[in-house]
Amino acid sequence: MTSRFAGIGRGQAMLVILLLVAALLGAAWSVTGSPGPRMTPPAEQTDPKLYRSIIAGVESGHGYYPVAAHELRSGHYPLAPFVAFRLPTLAWISAAIGTTGLHWLQLLLGGAVMLAWGWRWREGLAPAELAAALFLLGCGMIGLIQPATAVFHESWAALLLALAIALDRNGSAALAILAGTAALLVRELSAPMILAFAGLALGKGRRRRALGWATSLAIFAIVLILHARAVSGVVLPTDLHSPGWGGLLGPGFAFRSLAIATAAIALPAIPAALLFTTSIFGLASIRADWGVRATLMVAGYFALLTLIARADTFYWAMMAAPLSLVGLAFVPRAMRDLAAALRAVPVTTT
Repeated sequence: MTSRFAGIGRGQAMLVILLLVAALLGAAWSVTGSPGPRMTPPAEQTDPKLYRSIIAGVESGHGYYPVAAHELRSGHYPLAPFVAFRLPTLAWISAAIGTTGLHWLQLLLGGAVMLAWGWRWREGLAPAELAAALFLLGCGMIGLIQPATAVFHESWAALLLALAIALDRNGSAALAILAGTAALLVRELSAPMILAFAGLALGKGRRRRALGWATSLAIFAIVLILHARAVSGVVLPTDLHSPGWGGLLGPGFAFRSLAIATAAIALPAIPAALLFTTSIFGLASIRADWGVRATLMVAGYFALLTLIARADTFYWAMMAAPLSLVGLAFVPRAMRDLAAALRAVPVTTT
């Protein structure tokens, strides 16, 4: 596996380095005085409490939509538009196996993500590089496999998308498409990535694979229509409406939110922002198909946090978390290639 910078010219290498330095300076500046995530005080209604109350209601035999409407109303949450209601998939699963079982299932999914990536990387990486990549993958996933986050839909969707990228190989993509479809049925925020997967497959001329991803999106569209109809039956005209999105909180907010979702929570804001920026550079430097998908996943959800998220939807950062630090393992490879390009002696003609 080679980086994108192998064999480039000296001028191109200098441009890449200048852009990286500019990105690092911009990242450090962005977190200075940036708005931070708005955390709900423990004494007040929180999203985990809301999800657990809904699960308890479903466990007791009540329908998901009446229970969700009641709990949202009681917690003074918006009930409109229909996306204010999470898809019922996770609540149904948790009601069947309990929240403890849900956490164990999440741990199994996290283990599957680690195994799938370890298998994917086993041939292209040196042992030290492989160990570093898996360690950084674990650092990105650590916040998603805690008991407190087992009821967060974003944590499940993120792990399933990371699994889908690892499983999407040159051979059959059936398992990857299955994982991606599962992510869609847990959290609709997965849709941009599935659209990207379909577009990349079509761009590569892989029509059967593109059709598979399109089928996944078609299933999701049907489920979303049914979900919207069910929500319309329990929402009242007097219910609260969402204040909307488009917060434009900036990259500093995105960096702070991403740190909360990963092991970077232990770092001050500026070093964390520098690490994430460097990691995206490392991911983008990988020539392999999975590097493109991983870069889109991290950078794409980072962009959503920057442009669309509100201060109280900082948990969207979970969607980018699993692969957000992995790119650091590939920075030495990229820098070696850039250094070689800078040392190259230009060919002169006489």
